Amino acid sequence: MKIHVDQLGYRPDDVKVAILAGDEPVNGPVYLVKESDSTRVELSVSAFGKDSYSGETLYSADFSKVSEEGLYFIEYYDCSRSDSFLISPTVYRKVFEDLVHMFYFMRCGCELPEKYAGPYHHRCCHAGKTLRYDDQAMLPPMTGGWHDAGDYGRYTTPGAVTLGHLLYTYELFSVKCPTLLIPESGNGVPDILNECRYELEWLLKMQASDGSVYHKLTTERFAGFVMPEEDKDQMILYPISSMATADFAAVTALASRIFRRYDSAFAARLRAAALSAREFLYAHPDLIDFRNPPGNYTGGYWDRDDRDERMWMYAELYRLNGDVRDLAELTKLAATDIDKTTLGWGQVGGFAGLSVLFAPSDTFPDELFIAFSDAFRKRADSLMALTSENGYRLAMPLDGFVWGSNMVVMDCSAALLVASFLTGNPAYASAAEENVHYLLGRNPLNRSYITGHGSHPFRNPHNRPTASDGVDEPFPGLVSGGPSARVYDPPAKAAIPEGTPPLLCHLDEVESFSTNEIAIYWNSITALVFAYFA
Repeated sequence: MKIHVDQLGYRPDDVKVAILAGDEPVNGPVYLVKESDSTRVELSVSAFGKDSYSGETLYSADFSKVSEEGLYFIEYYDCSRSDSFLISPTVYRKVFEDLVHMFYFMRCGCELPEKYAGPYHHRCCHAGKTLRYDDQAMLPPMTGGWHDAGDYGRYTTPGAVTLGHLLYTYELFSVKCPTLLIPESGNGVPDILNECRYELEWLLKMQASDGSVYHKLTTERFAGFVMPEEDKDQMILYPISSMATADFAAVTALASRIFRRYDSAFAARLRAAALSAREFLYAHPDLIDFRNPPGNYTGGYWDRDDRDERMWMYAELYRLNGDVRDLAELTKLAATDIDKTTLGWGQVGGFAGLSVLFAPSDTFPDELFIAFSDAFRKRADSLMALTSENGYRLAMPLDGFVWGSNMVVMDCSAALLVASFLTGNPAYASAAEENVHYLLGRNPLNRSYITGHGSHPFRNPHNRPTASDGVDEPFPGLVSGGPSARVYDPPAKAAIPEGTPPLLCHLDEVESFSTNEIAIYWNSITALVFAYFA
């Protein structure tokens, strides 16, 4: 019998369930054992049956009534047992810190000295001049920002979305945000904002003089598996898009509001940049799409609909400035079929929801608050229902196991947490925490999808620095993309037969980009969710 638990543990007052998987029925006692004194509590076991997510026959053992802190494991009468785990109110604190600290290791255009980066130190990277694609002009170096994912590109939209997650993490959970070991620590600004500023300073460089914003800054092709300072290919500034411009305007408006208590001059720069981008978009109401031009093979991040990006922009700008034009545009877009709850790179309507729902009560008209709150509650109710329909208790649809499924898992959790805030119903937060348990090892592969955390964390991310630095273990806090029902890379195709149940479609190998890449916006939404529980 295989026994799966959250390999970090559980908070004392939470719902606590272990999942048992086996072809034979459970025909003997299951115990919760405390390691310090071998105290044993027999647990009641419930049969789930055949699980469509994993293909397994599953059972659950509930030990929610046990709240005494300590180190425990689950044991079946045949001596099979789970990994050890804690019951502790602070069980998620360190992983939350590492999820945020990850961004320091993703910095581009600067040295990461050993004092701050430890064994993951490296020299300055990507500090050469920039070639502008539009006119082939050579520009000064556009240093700064974070490497986007397993590659060394920097992209406006994913950067803005990542900042959105982190800035709302600070706004909603500021007292929980950790102090980090980064060069800016101790300057009077919370370290999560110090890290955000590093990305924001680069993002400001991506704005053209007319207010529009360039879509991405990458080489023509992905670099080989080399350290960042060894990637010497020409960095190219690719054309503008309305998607990038709207995301830029939204996040600079959001950041301006948050930074004004710490640096009024920087907040003013951000506000001016946001307004300039907005004016460009007012003058260009149609979608300005982006497609990789001939000869470019790095990430595209394109979108056929920029209405959700504009909706986020109008919400943040109205909250910042109170301009009735922005409110009118926001109201029109909110009345359409745009998704109002998703916090992904391609669908950002949920950020407009966060702006409206967590603003002071007299900021937005009641009809807007109702529209967004109803959308979050409706989605949360549908996600809650899913926890009883699969054996791993995931609040996640079966069709969500795509490339980057762990972001989908966390996006579902975020929607549930918003519903919990709105209603005061703790059942929504409990459903969100079921997804946290999945991420930390309560899954059929018995794998924690966060490096450095859990008994069996994934160790081989598709990430160029961690594959090239000569250090055995990757730096902690990286989130794997996770299982994908459709695999695209040769190693995964060879190892995962067609028709394999979704939860088994993951390969912990460097070359498996479609199941094991990392990305800044996967980390940031995970940090937002974990902040609630930390």
